[in-house]
Amino acid sequence: MRLLNAPDPLAASAGGSDALARGRAEHDAQLARKRDALGIGRVPDPAPAAGPPTRRGTLLQHLFGRTGTPPPAAPPPAPRLGPDPAAPERLCPHCLLPVAYDETRLVTIDARGARIPLDLSGEHRRAHVEDALRKAYQPCPHADEDQLHELPVPYLRHGRPVSIALVGSSGVGKTHLLAAMLGEVEQGGLEPYGLKCLPLNPDTHRTFLRERVQSLQQGRELGRTGQQTFARFADGLLVSGRGPTRPVVFFDLAGEDLAQDGEVTRFLRGVDAFLFVLDPLRALRLASLDPLRALHGLRQRDLGDEAFTTVLNRIPRTAGPYVAAPAAIAVNKSDLIRVEPAVDRWLGRSQPPVFRPDEVREESRDAYAFVGRYATAAWLRPFDDCARCTLHFVAATGGEARHDHFPHGVRPRRVLAPLLSLFAMCGLLPGVDEEEVGI
Repeated sequence: MRLLNAPDPLAASAGGSDALARGRAEHDAQLARKRDALGIGRVPDPAPAAGPPTRRGTLLQHLFGRTGTPPPAAPPPAPRLGPDPAAPERLCPHCLLPVAYDETRLVTIDARGARIPLDLSGEHRRAHVEDALRKAYQPCPHADEDQLHELPVPYLRHGRPVSIALVGSSGVGKTHLLAAMLGEVEQGGLEPYGLKCLPLNPDTHRTFLRERVQSLQQGRELGRTGQQTFARFADGLLVSGRGPTRPVVFFDLAGEDLAQDGEVTRFLRGVDAFLFVLDPLRALRLASLDPLRALHGLRQRDLGDEAFTTVLNRIPRTAGPYVAAPAAIAVNKSDLIRVEPAVDRWLGRSQPPVFRPDEVREESRDAYAFVGRYATAAWLRPFDDCARCTLHFVAATGGEARHDHFPHGVRPRRVLAPLLSLFAMCGLLPGVDEEEVGI
């Protein structure tokens, strides 16, 4: 009806009532409670009404530029949410122990996975040294023999790293969403926002592009992420834009690993930001989704996502009663519910070339109200538990796979929206106050 420029007859029959008005009000009330608990944006108590100025007060004001009444005490500063980007300490994203750059311990990794020591003491050409360091690794000094791991040298030679973990049960589309996001980044999708991105390590980035991004763009369905005994990040970027260049690493663990409170998820206590991926087939009580649920053998769950619960229970609360690490909820597979006006309102518009915090807040209100209307409160727990959290309607593929491929190709929609919000809350976006986003 919108494409035909005709009024919606259902809207008229409903008397013009807004079915999501209550949910939007609950979103605003929850934000107000967060701000009050964190001491952000409190309005100071009004000063008592002053009478006519006395001559003494006028004389003091004339002589010293102030009255005899002391000024009201300034409100206490709001607590900083998230890590300080200027902090000099770098932690290994796997074992969460401090690691310092040591040029005497560098190695390269050949095609068979063998570690070859790298000695640059005899190389005096600076350009050659920098090129070698781009592809070099440094073994973590805290790794044991069973869990050997290395860190890309650029991870240790730039600003404070940012680690982002994708959270969700198996089959919700985390891997497809990450591949779609990094595919948009590879095509320059972040440059309009003043960001430049380079691979954290050229070899691993090339492998991720070939095995994940290009396979998805060619219409092939990606296999599920295998379970691991040790958490390793899927890919990494060097992001330049605001302040010093900072490494950004993405963790994409299997849903079975995230739903278990085991050793593989211990690194979550040090993750800088979380992207919770919500699957409408599991969350929403919509009759239109029942045929797809039956096709995939899924059932609607009232208790929420097991991975959400396990991860949120494990993260320490360092911002009062809230998790300090910024978060975003991506309502993935939103193309399946695009017939809903609230979803089509956002999925139907292209990503704006300028990051607007007010528009992000408006989308969060709509998504919060929509999920709250058609799902239980358990699915909104990341918003309730995290001090800063935004919600977004996204579609990683834009269609259903058949026989391990997408017959009509993939059409990602708004997959950069949650990533941009996380970047903004982590202080990476130029010209954006990180405290204005998500709260």
